[in-house]
Amino acid sequence: MKIRLAACLIAILAPALLPGCATRYVPGNVDRPGSGDGIGDVVAFETAADFSVKPPLCLGVLPLTLARPEFGPADDVRKALHAHLAPSGIALIPLQKIDALMDKSRDETQNLLAVAKGSGCDTLLTGEVTERSSRFWGVYSEIRLGASLRMTRVSSGQVIWRGKHTAVVRGGGMPMDVVSAIGGVVAAGVNVREEQLTRTTHDVARRLIAAIPNLKYAPDRDLVAAAAAPLPPGSEAAPSVHAFISNIEQHPLPQLEGALVDALDGPTWTKPQDRIVIADFLLQKAPRSSRAMQEIAIARLRLGEPDAALAMVSKALEVAPQNPELHFLQGRAHLQLDRPADAARAFVRAAAAAPQPSANYFTAMGVSYNQLGSYDRAVAALVRSLQLESGRPYVFLQMGVAYAGLGDDATAAGALRQGMVLSLAENDYRTAVKTLRTLKSLGLESQLTADELDALEKRIATLAPT
Repeated sequence: MKIRLAACLIAILAPALLPGCATRYVPGNVDRPGSGDGIGDVVAFETAADFSVKPPLCLGVLPLTLARPEFGPADDVRKALHAHLAPSGIALIPLQKIDALMDKSRDETQNLLAVAKGSGCDTLLTGEVTERSSRFWGVYSEIRLGASLRMTRVSSGQVIWRGKHTAVVRGGGMPMDVVSAIGGVVAAGVNVREEQLTRTTHDVARRLIAAIPNLKYAPDRDLVAAAAAPLPPGSEAAPSVHAFISNIEQHPLPQLEGALVDALDGPTWTKPQDRIVIADFLLQKAPRSSRAMQEIAIARLRLGEPDAALAMVSKALEVAPQNPELHFLQGRAHLQLDRPADAARAFVRAAAAAPQPSANYFTAMGVSYNQLGSYDRAVAALVRSLQLESGRPYVFLQMGVAYAGLGDDATAAGALRQGMVLSLAENDYRTAVKTLRTLKSLGLESQLTADELDALEKRIATLAPT
């Protein structure tokens, strides 16, 4: 009996002992049993050929249905989906407008037609909450939330994209002794708090939105300027990076290291591939050079290889654990890997380790908290960012998202308006139009006067690239 009981406990608690895995996006049969659920946070999705031929220009999220009545309500999942679509840049139909166009007495097809006709948007999202549960076993807790989505092109009736995912947040674990058993009970109890329920909801929404082609939210380019520094006059004919290394590789070690660091600091070698070659050669000569590891990690991020970047920055942190820029880089990699909770912790460590924290640390922290749905924390982080460096349009965009999440529409609209004004002052069309679309997608146009909104739209239009 004791053996069977122990076996049962191990079966229940074993998932909590498994290491965290990156989200895996698996194209395939969404209808296959078990798809969208499994170890490693699997997101199953299917994209029709018509999606690529004619990508959606707008989206609207209709109310979700429930696989079982006890899985409700579903409004929190719908709002989370809408919130994570907003920063992607696609035009969104405000939820209030969709609700006004719908009629509960009609079936889904009729409501799709009514919303498409009334909003002028031909691509709409519908779906179902497929699972929702929270369980507590004293030293272990588990929260599960699953959803299945369909994107329909209403004019043809074709489903052009589908996605399915179940997010699982676990707490506690197998107790090794009395002290750890007490700790496990505390961790398990914390896991079922409202904050963890919110996190699970946003995990589902964020991962499903990331599986829609060309809509994945990539905030990293907004946090750190990706543009390469211009080459100085006369440097256009610079030798290849391999020729450069060949010319200096016979130098004495101290001189060689100095030349490699100067090359990384200078304006000539801006391509990530070239910087990897230089930093890798530096690492061969100085195996514990955290600077070389940092440069390789930055270059890997620019090349869209966050896994490789994270592995390298983890090595660098073993050498220089108090370097705030390394913690910041680690957080950026976690963001690209769709791990906002890990990213937030890394950004907090960056801010704590820096004698004079960068505003970027707190901006990134705010982005992570927004993705987690922790809007009060996002506001606090973004306010601190503006205290350190005022007048940053992207921070005001994120501030607008956070205040909208808190239900303060007036303050949210004011922050987004300020973001547009600052973007216009900097002739930054990309951020200006993104902020305007966010204002509209969150249904906040009414918070501005008609004349003010019209003036902003016209001014932004003048910046549009030709």
